[in-house]
Amino acid sequence: MKRKKKELLTIFREMIRKKTVSFEDMSQADAAEFAAFRALIAERFPYLAEAAEYRELGYNGMLFRVKGRSDRKPSVLMAHYDVVPADQEGWTHDPFGAELSGGRVYGRGTLDTKGTLFSIAAAVDQALSEGWIPKNDLYLSFGGEEETHGGTCGAIAEYLKNENIRPAFVLDEGGAVIPEGLPGLKKKAAMVGIAEKGTANYMLSVRAAGGHAATPPRHTAIGQLARAAVRIEKHPFPARLSEPVKKMFRELAPELPVYERFAFSHIGLFEPGVKLLAPRLGPTFNAMVRSTAALVIFEGRSAFNVLPDKAAMGVNVRILPGETKEGALNYLKKVVADPAVTVDLIDGTDPTPISDTACGEWQLLRRVVKRTWPDAAFGPYMLNGGTDSRFYSEISDHIYKFTPMEMTAAERKTVHGADESISVENLFTCVRFYGRLIREL
Repeated sequence: MKRKKKELLTIFREMIRKKTVSFEDMSQADAAEFAAFRALIAERFPYLAEAAEYRELGYNGMLFRVKGRSDRKPSVLMAHYDVVPADQEGWTHDPFGAELSGGRVYGRGTLDTKGTLFSIAAAVDQALSEGWIPKNDLYLSFGGEEETHGGTCGAIAEYLKNENIRPAFVLDEGGAVIPEGLPGLKKKAAMVGIAEKGTANYMLSVRAAGGHAATPPRHTAIGQLARAAVRIEKHPFPARLSEPVKKMFRELAPELPVYERFAFSHIGLFEPGVKLLAPRLGPTFNAMVRSTAALVIFEGRSAFNVLPDKAAMGVNVRILPGETKEGALNYLKKVVADPAVTVDLIDGTDPTPISDTACGEWQLLRRVVKRTWPDAAFGPYMLNGGTDSRFYSEISDHIYKFTPMEMTAAERKTVHGADESISVENLFTCVRFYGRLIREL
């Protein structure tokens, strides 16, 4: 029996009220809230709970297997149920109150990504209640440490690898349907990530003699680091059109007016101009064509009258496909060009492989997206951030990163910010998308 929207909306709001906030040190997390969330899924989606094999893996991972008619081409639908803290100023609604106002549900995780998790579970539960059996085995992979880059999803992927399960199709969060389109594209755009940048953290440090602030040297430790910071910002990583970006231009070309189509179809010819214009087209476009370095931490003495004997600066680098975290380390050292400044790689991952788009899986996703948003262009792009799906790179060539929701620029800014919310209409469009997708897989 088909559930009423009112009942489903109640379930979604219950999910938002669970304070599943993750931390770098998960001992600070409220384990009871995470356990209550898992229990809620089992209770509120009974057909899924009854039909699926269920395992808890890693710290708090949930893996469901819905057995299909075949196990030859299994698929994985992904989401995470942990959220970032909601301590930012500017909230006008209780971030864990799941308040319904103006046709929207407000709360942390509504967009990132409890809305997606709810939609997957609701679509699968409904289909199972109607007697549906997947063509191929279907796995639902729900992680609880994505926001802190924890290893829970890695444990899920490792389990699948050990079971010799190689997914033919993986869908995780990523791009979305952008109502305002892209530069040169005057229509909605459904952007699907086919790769993501690597992420690496570096610490730059300077040691000095210290002493009294009344007799400072020409350059204190902080002064030396400040000079290094200026050099890093004045000498960004070189611009380059990576393969995911070239694919984006080429695939979107047919959606453009005739006079712009040639440039998008032959983007390699115009690469010098694109690289030159990138910084003027805003930070998002600029990040598409180069590795980026963000200065995020600065540490020194906390007293006004004491010279620091050590100063440190943290730099977060997002690494373009085709480059490595070690290469970025060498570039930072070259730009800083100061033997007094030590540059260390703290941690990081290289860019993911680029997923295949010349395949039936890509066309399947295109069909479902176009059926759900007929007026939207469809194209690949590269994520500047990271997702749990990076853990699947070893076991699948078809990993796509797409959040099946229409998100305005204003809505995208609320992800990890104040007043995160989703419209009820958007939420149920997401449910319909997954309902269509699972019948194709």
